[in-house]
Amino acid sequence: FSFKIYVHLKEGSGADGLDALKNKPQLHSMVAKSLCQNASGKNYIIFTGPSITSLNLFEEFEKQGIYCCGLLSTRKSDCTGLPPSMLNNSVTPQSRGQYRIRMKGNMSLICWYNKGHFRFLTNAYSPVQQGVIIKRKSGEIPCPLAVEAFAAHLSYICKYDDKYSKYFISHKPNKTWQQVFWFAISIAINNAYILYKMSEAYHVTRYSRAQFGERLVKELLGLEDTSPTH
Repeated sequence: FSFKIYVHLKEGSGADGLDALKNKPQLHSMVAKSLCQNASGKNYIIFTGPSITSLNLFEEFEKQGIYCCGLLSTRKSDCTGLPPSMLNNSVTPQSRGQYRIRMKGNMSLICWYNKGHFRFLTNAYSPVQQGVIIKRKSGEIPCPLAVEAFAAHLSYICKYDDKYSKYFISHKPNKTWQQVFWFAISIAINNAYILYKMSEAYHVTRYSRAQFGERLVKELLGLEDTSPTH
């Protein structure tokens, strides 16, 4: 397989500079649209973080046959078109698992309480469908199904970070494009190890992640002969 990574980030504080764009929801929406351009009409469900979650983006995706479930933040999300009453925390004490819902067509805005207020925007799950979050100390906490689904899919990211974060290249240069480059290389190597563990070669050699990285570097630098089984 042949892969190419193109990175174009303009340093500086101008109108088109990285500093002016990185915290703008429009930029995150543009990235989401680009990543999902081949998902139209396939009824996929996209799970998004606060910087991407917005009513306008979700409605646009729905027209393309793409459905969404996202965590909403009053600080990081584009909250245009959402009812202000749902964006303010309730002054009355709430029990864990309690939630409020507002709907507009297929879109649901859920405010769920669990030691704090968490807001979710979705057009992929009915707000009346019940789910549950299982905590080791607290046991089962009731929640809408959208909350359970989001937590389940978020765990994939957490598991990846827990397992491979210590193998990310720690070199952090000043230039942003260089940081992105080394970050992309780290992800590529970690993903290569995952593919290696899924291959028949893993049953022959069973390299650990550290051993795999060392062998890969030696082969890339031409310091070791490549075996057909590796």
